[in-house]
Amino acid sequence: MGAQDTFREVLVSTLPIAVLLLILQIAFSEPTTEDLILTVVCIAMILIGFTVFLVGVDTGLNPVVESIGSEIPRRRSRLFMIGVVFAISFLVTVAEPDVGVFTSQVQALFSALNGSTLVYAIAIGVAALLIVAAFRIVFKLSLRVLFTVCYLAVMVLACMAPAEFIGIAFDSGGVTTGPMTVPILLALGIGICSVGRYRNELDGFGMIGVASVGPVLALLIMGMTMGDVTVSGSAEELVSEADALHRMLEEFLSSVYSVAMAIIPLTLFFALFQKVFLKFTWNAVREMLIGILMASIGVIVFLTAIYTGFIPVATAVGTAMSDHGAVLILLGALLGFLVAYAEPAVAILCARVENASGGMVSKRTVKLVISSGVALFVAIGMAKVCFDINLLYIIVPGYIAALVLMWLSDRDLVGIAFDAGGVATGPMSVAVISTLYTGVAAALYTGSDAVINGFGVIALIALAPIIFLCAFGVYIKRLKKEAIHG
Repeated sequence: MGAQDTFREVLVSTLPIAVLLLILQIAFSEPTTEDLILTVVCIAMILIGFTVFLVGVDTGLNPVVESIGSEIPRRRSRLFMIGVVFAISFLVTVAEPDVGVFTSQVQALFSALNGSTLVYAIAIGVAALLIVAAFRIVFKLSLRVLFTVCYLAVMVLACMAPAEFIGIAFDSGGVTTGPMTVPILLALGIGICSVGRYRNELDGFGMIGVASVGPVLALLIMGMTMGDVTVSGSAEELVSEADALHRMLEEFLSSVYSVAMAIIPLTLFFALFQKVFLKFTWNAVREMLIGILMASIGVIVFLTAIYTGFIPVATAVGTAMSDHGAVLILLGALLGFLVAYAEPAVAILCARVENASGGMVSKRTVKLVISSGVALFVAIGMAKVCFDINLLYIIVPGYIAALVLMWLSDRDLVGIAFDAGGVATGPMSVAVISTLYTGVAAALYTGSDAVINGFGVIALIALAPIIFLCAFGVYIKRLKKEAIHG
């Protein structure tokens, strides 16, 4: 895909939500002219930065990771597979921009949690479960059984973990599958499935879904082992009091540092692997470095705009709208629909569902169903925070429904359905919907109650496509039977 096509996709997926946020800013937070100019500048920075980032990932990282994935089965070494998959998934998750944004949101309400500890726990969870996913492909293990075991473990641990960690843990599974992680992990899965007896494109699906369970398990376990932790913080910590120029410079320098710390180890690993195991030329290594440099510049611009403009605005709007429960629920439905319908990865997934159904179900129909499902679940999430509903009363029945539908669904759609939960939670849902949600919780609650109610909406966004696609899978399975016998 060329840069123009990438920019077009970013424009379609980002601009509607950005414009809606601008309208909400005008309607609810009484912005100055300087505030409005800053928001418009940040919108432009997000469009440019995200485009450059995606082009860099596509040209510099994806080809390398796919080559590494192809090399893993050829080595015929389980230890080699474990080491390489763990290293890639850990380093990529640390470098994932959505994880950084999410960590800042958590620390704003739960400052006792160390940001680095949170990031590394999430990365270890992804890496551990991705190793399981890789072995599942190599040894042809049942994806249904794997998901059943994983989600039953999540539900059991969630009933035992401290309430303050539950929403954070469930949301962490959604934020890990962001614009850096998803294409790289998909490329890794494609590479593993492309060699010899592992060659089966459908087996590559499910890796994202399995990997997203890892952070949930890791943070639930972390919460159980930490004991009593004092909750302190406020969503106001997400908003700097400095003027616009100083805020932007401050966030730019912070983003440069955090991106450098995350991307340098990843770059060194890929360069070393290319030369030692793949025997690539220095020209190939140089092409990778150019792509990584583009991705780094893009994500720095993107994060600077998110932290300078979008997060403060979404926090202020959420705080201002905290007393308007019905409006928030309707707004949640609108934002949820826009996030899912405009997400390019959702469109790609819908095309795959159309292919899996043999053309019996159109991708437009699937896209509308997924978007409507996400809209419904975000609206439920807004109702949850407004009316202090326990997240487990929503998420546990949702997981049970997903597992039941999974076993009844068409086999070819299982991996696609669970991967869909990851691709629906894009950067705009983390930067806008989650921050808005946090702002509402901070305005309505204090201390532990603010933390308990301030998280969980990303998990609901991720759950909706799983349920609706598995339900679609049941329908497709019936259509296939009728086609065979009719």
